[in-house]
Amino acid sequence: MKTMKYLSPSSISLFDQDRTEFYLKYLAPISPSRLPQTQPMSVGSAFDAFVKSYMYERIHGTLIPEFERDTIFEQQVEKQHWDWAREAGEYVFRCYKNSGALADIMLEVEGAVEDPRFEFTVEGKVTHEADVEGIPLLGKPDIDFTTKQGMGVTLDWKVNGYCGKTGASPKKGYIKSRDSWNHEKFPQSRTHGKEHKDCQIMMVGGLMMNVATGLESVDKTWARQTCIYCWLLGREVGSRFGVGIDQISSNGSRPGDKPLLRINTYRNKISEKFQLELWNDIKRIWGIIQSEWIFDELSREASDERCRILDDYHKAFQGDPEDKNEAWFTDVMRREW
Repeated sequence: MKTMKYLSPSSISLFDQDRTEFYLKYLAPISPSRLPQTQPMSVGSAFDAFVKSYMYERIHGTLIPEFERDTIFEQQVEKQHWDWAREAGEYVFRCYKNSGALADIMLEVEGAVEDPRFEFTVEGKVTHEADVEGIPLLGKPDIDFTTKQGMGVTLDWKVNGYCGKTGASPKKGYIKSRDSWNHEKFPQSRTHGKEHKDCQIMMVGGLMMNVATGLESVDKTWARQTCIYCWLLGREVGSRFGVGIDQISSNGSRPGDKPLLRINTYRNKISEKFQLELWNDIKRIWGIIQSEWIFDELSREASDERCRILDDYHKAFQGDPEDKNEAWFTDVMRREW
């Protein structure tokens, strides 16, 4: 069994969703080849590259090589999607800019006490009260900054439903919803320019936030991800900080070859209760991994045997990762786990 160096938001989610896949991906001596990037994933990665490059240049007045659009794009988007994702990502970025959401997020980061950080990896041990040894975590925040009032803020982008026929409904609690399309051509949505009915907006620590709803009530996955980022950036477990998501989603209409997109902006806190529950859950997962009793619903002997079977099963995935037959076999077999 391999030694796991840290937990990330994605590995924490996978642990309880699919313990077998978690073991194969993170702990088995031989790991299968990575599953290929999908088109929906690629459009989100392409947009991410374009918006970060734009914002970095606007803030600093120049671009360094690692923030060139093509540099980030080619790092994040797999080559088989380059042509399609470049066009789709450009379209999403244009919609985001035309909606006014980009101008608003620029105002937020321009009000920071110092230049925000983009596209970085942070790794370290997070501690809480009696857990002095801490738990090693890793995250990759999209944007992080500190307001002039001293509150740390971590923001992230999500692109949802771009390739789907039905689109993606906005989640509750947004502080503003925006159409990105021309209302002379297509009707205005009923939520355009409005806040969610359950939203109560106040200025908190230099950030306009929905104080009625914690991000965990909007989406627990979003809350888990941004909360871990904040802890890694030095904010204490259970403390106050700002988090936010700009969700770009299709409304399900495709008048041409591309969907109509709306942007929903979320700015929230994460409750102390959720933070403590998340911390205890991470502590539980890390304890299971350290004990090597991975399938703890089984007896220790049965769990160890399960791991041995998976170790041997993995040998089928040794081979040429560029071979299409190998790739097909890997994909089909992993779906059977």
